[in-house]
Amino acid sequence: MTAARAKTPLSLLAGLSTTLREPVLDAMTDASTVTVVVEQDELPGRGVLTWRVQDASGPIDAGEFAVGDDCGACQLIESLVPLLEALVARRQWDHVVLAAPPAMEARPLVTALVTALPELVVDTVTCVVDAVLLVEQLSGDELLAERGLALGMPDRRNVAELTARQIEYADVCVLANAHRSAAPERLHNLLLHLNPRTTVVAANHEGGPTGPVARTGLFDFDAAEAWAGELASSDRVQPSGDGVTTVLWRSTRPLHPARLNDALADIVDGVVRSRGVVWLANRPTQRVRWESAGYSASLGMLGEWSESEHLAECTVVATGMGLDPARLQSILDACLLTESELAGLDWQDLDDPFAGVF
Repeated sequence: MTAARAKTPLSLLAGLSTTLREPVLDAMTDASTVTVVVEQDELPGRGVLTWRVQDASGPIDAGEFAVGDDCGACQLIESLVPLLEALVARRQWDHVVLAAPPAMEARPLVTALVTALPELVVDTVTCVVDAVLLVEQLSGDELLAERGLALGMPDRRNVAELTARQIEYADVCVLANAHRSAAPERLHNLLLHLNPRTTVVAANHEGGPTGPVARTGLFDFDAAEAWAGELASSDRVQPSGDGVTTVLWRSTRPLHPARLNDALADIVDGVVRSRGVVWLANRPTQRVRWESAGYSASLGMLGEWSESEHLAECTVVATGMGLDPARLQSILDACLLTESELAGLDWQDLDDPFAGVF
């Protein structure tokens, strides 16, 4: 009987800055590694993602993936699968490194690879963040499209959303340019608040990581999905310290939709990231996803309360720098139905400012 061939480990590299990623990419590769690097420099002008394959001996192949008017991330995944499959089938390398384009999130890419390529096993997801720009990237409302970084026409994500999601799914966060930051320990703490699963590795002055960034065996699909999912539990809330605070807000009363809509700007003020599940009074059966990054907040459907293990409630976890927990909780509490409204209102008749949004 022939023994089953061991799966080939794959390390994924993500991050907005391709310049800062290069020294990390070098550290992820060795003589037995094949590297696939996907760039999006040609996307705005020519509508293509370019790719190159290389190993220790030098360049192996190069090409491009066409991106039409549909989901660029979806087309990237569809095109990457046969390329990776062909490389693994050659059996020349025992490690694959995939450097994703700057605007690609790790989560959908990993999910697709786990499903489509059983001969691969995701070993490590590494994200490079810029210590100089991190707070700015997490705090603004600039769209990726405004920076020429959107993955196709339908991509309406903002920089803060992408940055937060890249960090939240990473097993390793490389903090580049830490020597140029006035408060590197605070940024280290911020990364752990956004993702308690991650290992923060500093980069040296040349940009090279000072700790392991590949073949760590750290990736755990279930744990990564649990943290990047709804985030409706208190067991992962980090203690406040060094100016970074995470607040857990919970209520068994529903939110008044109009008051919530009016308070959105105040809720996200000082919050770099928040996620959770909320209960809107005029949609009593629906579980509503809450998410904010920077100055942008979004709500969406998660299903019905009857389909979950939880009774209808509101749970939001919010992280900020210099955040006032009492102020945030007071703002959210003021959006809830009052006792008299609970008793006397016909909830279904409340105006719905989110109609057409989700």
